[in-house]
Amino acid sequence: MRQKRDSTVAGWVMLAPFLIFFIVIAIIPIIFAVLESLRPTIQNEAGGLRNYLNVVQDYRFFAAAKNTFFYLLIAAPLITVVVLGLALLLDSYRAKWHQYVRLAYLIPGCYVGAAGVLVWYGALEPIIGPFRSILNFFGIESMGQIFLPNNLVFIFAMMALVSNAGGWIVVQFGGLQEISDEVIEAAKIDGCSNFQLATKIKLPLIKKNVVYMVVLVIAASVQIFAEPYIVTSAIFRGIAVDWSLNQLSYSLAFTEGDFASASAVSIILLISCLIPALILIFKTKFFESGDESK
Repeated sequence: MRQKRDSTVAGWVMLAPFLIFFIVIAIIPIIFAVLESLRPTIQNEAGGLRNYLNVVQDYRFFAAAKNTFFYLLIAAPLITVVVLGLALLLDSYRAKWHQYVRLAYLIPGCYVGAAGVLVWYGALEPIIGPFRSILNFFGIESMGQIFLPNNLVFIFAMMALVSNAGGWIVVQFGGLQEISDEVIEAAKIDGCSNFQLATKIKLPLIKKNVVYMVVLVIAASVQIFAEPYIVTSAIFRGIAVDWSLNQLSYSLAFTEGDFASASAVSIILLISCLIPALILIFKTKFFESGDESK
């Protein structure tokens, strides 16, 4: 009994730094954001939940929400499929130099945000860029033909894939490495093909890693800001500066001085991330241990 009490105390001691950090960095700011979102504004002197209605009725909100939604719809599945596919390939065909391949996947993640946008801008330049021959073949001769409003969601999704996939490939590959060799050998003896081995054995065994990745990818996708901000404010000023919901929140706060409405947009973003995350976590029994799931 005493040993159990000591282990419980030790567990709380190890957890305490994270809890303090989480409360200070996450919980308290969320509380302040909720309170700020209910304060009176110029449009709504009474404040309260009416601020949320005013934000939703803003002509910029629907366009920003549509862009964010379609970006999420493309980027999250694309990253998930590519990451799992490449991680499974790395695990299935292990060579002596596979560590260098994993390093190569990580390199694109070294340039994100402004640096990543500039790299893509140079790569897609149809006059001096490395892909100019391909772009010219399809009749693209100026940057204005590439960075069109309807193309941005695909361009940003490709940027996210290249910059984020490498790190997740290494994470998922690490999870695959933890699968017992006896399990793999038993599946092969039973006649599993490589495809069946990947889909029926390996993926179910790293399900929690996959759920964790999907949750964070969704959260990052919903909060997209740097790429559209740089493109719309520095490269092509003709494109709407409130391309994403995060940009709209930024504009409301620092251009219009409406921190209550900006906080309302932030809370809407938080809820839109939290709902799918909770569904994924509890539907997949993410918190259950191996013994509990039997």
